[in-house]
Amino acid sequence: MKFIRWHQSLLERVKKKMGISDYTMYWMAFLEGALVMWIIMKIASSI
Repeated sequence: MKFIRWHQSLLERVKKKMGISDYTMYWMAFLEGALVMWIIMKIASSI
């Protein structure tokens, strides 16, 4: 539980510092995941 509280407070600080909303954070996480999967698939298909 300590890690979860730390992570939540970290995200809140980042959101305030960058001036972005929860919705923007969700989209950023989605796009990051999609990019990582695309890279993994490119690497896997070249082997």
